[in-house]
Amino acid sequence: MEKFIIDGRYGQLLLANGIDPSTVLKTVGLPIDTFTHQTIKLTETDYFKMVAAIDSLSTDPLLPVKLAGTEGIETFSPAIFAAYCSKDGEHFLHRLAHYKKLICPVAYQITAADRVTTITLSTLNVQEPLPLFFVNGEFAFMVQLLTKATGRAIKPVRIRTSFNEDNPAIQSFFASYFNLGDSNSISFRNADLQLPFASANTSLLECLEPELTKRLADLTVDDSYGNRVRNALVELLPRGTAAIEAVAPALGVSKRTLQRKLKAENTNFQQQLNATREMLAKNYLLNTSLPADDIAFLLAYQETNSFLRAFNSWTGMSVQQYRQLHH
Repeated sequence: MEKFIIDGRYGQLLLANGIDPSTVLKTVGLPIDTFTHQTIKLTETDYFKMVAAIDSLSTDPLLPVKLAGTEGIETFSPAIFAAYCSKDGEHFLHRLAHYKKLICPVAYQITAADRVTTITLSTLNVQEPLPLFFVNGEFAFMVQLLTKATGRAIKPVRIRTSFNEDNPAIQSFFASYFNLGDSNSISFRNADLQLPFASANTSLLECLEPELTKRLADLTVDDSYGNRVRNALVELLPRGTAAIEAVAPALGVSKRTLQRKLKAENTNFQQQLNATREMLAKNYLLNTSLPADDIAFLLAYQETNSFLRAFNSWTGMSVQQYRQLHH
């Protein structure tokens, strides 16, 4: 199963905020020396079990905010520091999104409109909702680093969560009510994200990014069935094949065995197919001038409209909007 990196100083971070790291590890069932390693690799499931354990050990509703605002959090990992060295909030968020796997197992989907940019959080493989504790901490992390880097009090214009958050202390920190929805997202004014970062450092970025790119490459070496399915689909889709009946023999297993293996990894064939199509679609849009009809064909869609609807559901924007935004 794919694993994700967290920094070994996580234990020190917990201890500084009144949480006993060894109790957390015992609760999750992880080795007691886990936090003694400089780099820790956890499965997505274990990571969120750890988050739940931290939450259960605390009675302070502001703990996720305090963890995210720990002094020196911007140097907590090379990936965070690289983002902090960006020239402004827009580049900061995109750099965080790119390196997020080196920080924790969550994905950022960034959608920019005329005046507002929205960051939506999602898990990578597990199908359970993101914990309230984690979402509050992640949003607080963005707010506090944007504020620190710009020297301005940056606050979100809108927060949407999949849970009810009515704690006055949390609402006061964000200066915002939480709107109930089917996703977890936070929106900032584009004008705030374009404020220059006092921490901008091009030279440091040039030093950090080659190593971070290597770490991402090392992290994505994955022999899971989900990864094998995606690799097979990259070859099969341009031939017009998108069925599990074709992928299973290509991997040397039966359809039923493949379904069972994917289920054991908390995923299924349709999710891997969608993920592969989305990845390839974005690559075609960013690196070629192919029209939507040709891209739909290369992704083994029978109709272009089916591809257009799917792309909108993945990104929240049309093919044309996505291409214009990134060019």
